[in-house]
Amino acid sequence: MEVIAWGTRGSLPVANSGMVQTGGNTTCYEVRSACLPPGVHVVVDGGTGFLPFATEALRLEMAELHLFHTHYHHDHTQGVLIAPPIFMPHLGMHIYGTKDRSFGPKQVYERIMEPPFHPVSFGAISQHICFHAIEIPPTRVILIHPLGGQHILEKERYLHWQAAKKPIPFGHGHAYPLDECLVILMHWTEHPERTITYRFEERPTGRVFVLLTDEEVRAGIPTSLIEFLTGASLLIQDVQYSQEEYESGGKAGFGHGTPEYAVRLARATGIERIGFTHHDPHSADGRISALVTEGQALLKTGEGLELFACKDYDRYQI
Repeated sequence: MEVIAWGTRGSLPVANSGMVQTGGNTTCYEVRSACLPPGVHVVVDGGTGFLPFATEALRLEMAELHLFHTHYHHDHTQGVLIAPPIFMPHLGMHIYGTKDRSFGPKQVYERIMEPPFHPVSFGAISQHICFHAIEIPPTRVILIHPLGGQHILEKERYLHWQAAKKPIPFGHGHAYPLDECLVILMHWTEHPERTITYRFEERPTGRVFVLLTDEEVRAGIPTSLIEFLTGASLLIQDVQYSQEEYESGGKAGFGHGTPEYAVRLARATGIERIGFTHHDPHSADGRISALVTEGQALLKTGEGLELFACKDYDRYQI
């Protein structure tokens, strides 16, 4: 499995000489896996990093796109509206997201593409898009198989077939072994809007990637979140603020994390590799490096936790 960081900023895209090393695109992460059918691309969030992602995916002859939204704030959707895929009627496009205040992904795109906010209406381009509103994400599992394509099922049924160790029915008389699939699980985050964290399990290799963005610091970590994160080969986590900013700078309640919270999650779950993301638009490269240093200073002697800052266009082998 390979993860590509196409956008690592939060809130707003930025561009100035002090932010060259980290980059200024808002959130967009691609997940590549041998479990994906030929021409199928998977990406989490559509911030401004979605444009360079789409440019590269189309160069590689993308035939189908699966876009998973953590939530619908502008910094996680704005790139989709300026990139070619949404305007390409021959390209199969699946957009996933939760339902928040009666807005699922379809209603979100209808709204943000309304005149006078966008030059092309939703109705003119939406025929090739399949929207998946996932009302209670922890109760659903998404599977992608290299031959069977995409399948959504209830988690109870997924657990049943997993325990039975039998091929999972994908419909139309086809069933495929779970251990050949990319398995996508979901959990709520505390943003405090209804935001999803995604866990990607590459079953043939056992490698696991989790993107935990827009997550508020929690005094107590829920058991369900600990179970969700446990076993991750790589966690990319929202670490937008230092502990001082969070405690004394009025940032508590904004829905973002700190190095201390990242270290605490690692200790609770056994995760050994965490990348910091959702960098503040005011944070120059040195300030982002300082957040990593702050986290490393919390580690005990012999504690094998790798902390690093995610940067636009970096690739992470898992």
